[in-house]
Amino acid sequence: MKKLILIVFLLGVILGVTGCQVSNTDISDIKISNPDDISFFVKEETLKNTGATLVLENNSDKLLRYDEVYEIEVKKDDKWHKINVELYFNEPLWGVNPKSKDEIDLNWEYGYGKLTPGEYRIIKEVFFEFDSVQEPKFYIAAEFAIE
Repeated sequence: MKKLILIVFLLGVILGVTGCQVSNTDISDIKISNPDDISFFVKEETLKNTGATLVLENNSDKLLRYDEVYEIEVKKDDKWHKINVELYFNEPLWGVNPKSKDEIDLNWEYGYGKLTPGEYRIIKEVFFEFDSVQEPKFYIAAEFAIE
């Protein structure tokens, strides 16, 4: 009986560890739009394999909206691949005023774990808002490398 309990326990540990691994089998189908009046990048000296501070700069004359949702993709064989994890976010909506910028602190260790060396990008969905009329949403990306 003790052997059976030990086998079940060890099987649970093995499945738990492998279940935490990040897979990246799907090629991304997200179209990135980074318009000229928006800058989205990793702030210098903040990048770690567990997180970073991002800068979202709005050089337009409209209010730029975004939420807390983000996705990280990895580059393999010159193609972006989805890293399949399920993340849950609060739903507050933030805004970057015209000719202004926000800094966004991300800690992705809980969802993505520590990123291994490679090329990555963080993707956010954003939209411009003007006089309470929402324009279509689009995706922006900030690329970075973990060494």
